[in-house]
Amino acid sequence: AESATAGAMLSSATICVLTVVLPPPALRGIRAAPAPSHNAFDLAAALTGSTSLPPAPWRQSLRTLVTDQSFIADGWARVPFKLDERWPFAIDAYTIADVERDVTRLPPMFVAHGVRHEGGIYNCPMPEGFSFASVEAAMETSTVVLLNAGFLIPKLAVVSLAMLEATLLPIWLNVYLSRPGLARSTQLHTDKQDVFLVQCSGRKRWRVYAPPEPSTAPGLDPFGRGKGTDLEWEPGELLLDVATAPGEVLYIPAGFPHETDTLAFPPGGEQDGGGGGGPPLRDGSGAEEFSVHLTIGVDTHLWGLDYATLRESALVAAGHAPSLCAGPGVGLSLTALPLRIWSRLNEPLPVGFLAAPHLAYLAPVGASAAAADVGVARAALVEHIAAEAARRVAE
Repeated sequence: AESATAGAMLSSATICVLTVVLPPPALRGIRAAPAPSHNAFDLAAALTGSTSLPPAPWRQSLRTLVTDQSFIADGWARVPFKLDERWPFAIDAYTIADVERDVTRLPPMFVAHGVRHEGGIYNCPMPEGFSFASVEAAMETSTVVLLNAGFLIPKLAVVSLAMLEATLLPIWLNVYLSRPGLARSTQLHTDKQDVFLVQCSGRKRWRVYAPPEPSTAPGLDPFGRGKGTDLEWEPGELLLDVATAPGEVLYIPAGFPHETDTLAFPPGGEQDGGGGGGPPLRDGSGAEEFSVHLTIGVDTHLWGLDYATLRESALVAAGHAPSLCAGPGVGLSLTALPLRIWSRLNEPLPVGFLAAPHLAYLAPVGASAAAADVGVARAALVEHIAAEAARRVAE
């Protein structure tokens, strides 16, 4: 009976094959202008008890971006892309002058730069009593990061609050500082967060790759490659080779390898699936300035808001081991799975702003989101997540 049930689940499951695609024009062409109706997203916000901030450019633009149907359906957790438009309010929104004023607000452990040590690359924090001069010295050879700056620096807390309200999910904000002319401002690596990179001043070149098969390194976290001593590895195919100028926004999903430099613009123009030969890097538009960009991360995986963690929690609650069964007494990590199945299991749960598409029928356009029953919406969302988790586990 169990075999028959499992077979039925497999036959009825919707098998989604993950393929690496270049971003369609609809993603790059997203315009962060207010949409006529956000009823479903307002209902998703009601599930979290979220309250609104006063309208402001950051709040308006981030909310419009993450509520765009093209972004949710084709971009989120699937493909990296750079917006065609620039956000004028982001240009010089945070500069080296701001860093000089604010950096000592942060504890030394939150101001770090990469150093080589015993065959690996690690973050080295600033010493006690550091100053902006210490930051300048570190920037001669590496990128300096202001960790958790969005929690401690008032000017950046505004951006953090805007992102928190837009996504209704755990977020954080770091600031990265790189001088011009660095052949490698960040080594090839992956991150556990989906990140929105907003260039404030200077310019930076980004190369973003498809994820490698997890089974090529089953003992390593696909969301944490390229850190510590994990330096000799191969990513998938190159997807993006772009430079970000002040006011430009780049999105990179969790687990997608990327590296940066501040040397030169990609030869022949931007390679982002849409053509478009951009201007050379050293064109007077920030090329000789220090690169300052904000990395705004969405932390679904860190907090276990994905199907893989839901699967593990359900198995443990039922008294089963969470590892894959490869035979009597033999358990395997999920990294033994093909990339397409691993990615499906590690997709974020439809909570926060991601719940909106599944609540749209409860808050149709023209109706008041306040009129929808939050209890009914919560029950419907739980039912959807449970059914979707069963399909993915069966798959």
